[in-house]
Amino acid sequence: MYSIGSIVLFAILTVLGIIHFSWAFGGTWGFEKTLPTTESGEKVLNPKTIDSAIVGLGLSFFGFFYLLKSGFVQLQFLIGY
Repeated sequence: MYSIGSIVLFAILTVLGIIHFSWAFGGTWGFEKTLPTTESGEKVLNPKTIDSAIVGLGLSFFGFFYLLKSGFVQLQFLIGY
């Protein structure tokens, strides 16, 4: 039986990873709304492309981890071959 919680976490983290990769490759959807600003509207953070790519990789890695943890996918490593 598969762990529903792990599959839900996989889905959430994967979607967030895809959004970060889209930002890394020039996408703008939701980008302005997610950055914190001061009361005068000045951006507090100004992330670079590599920053979004690194966060996207991390989110995707943890999403894949939860997919493995759910038992839905199994990896078998061949030792000695």
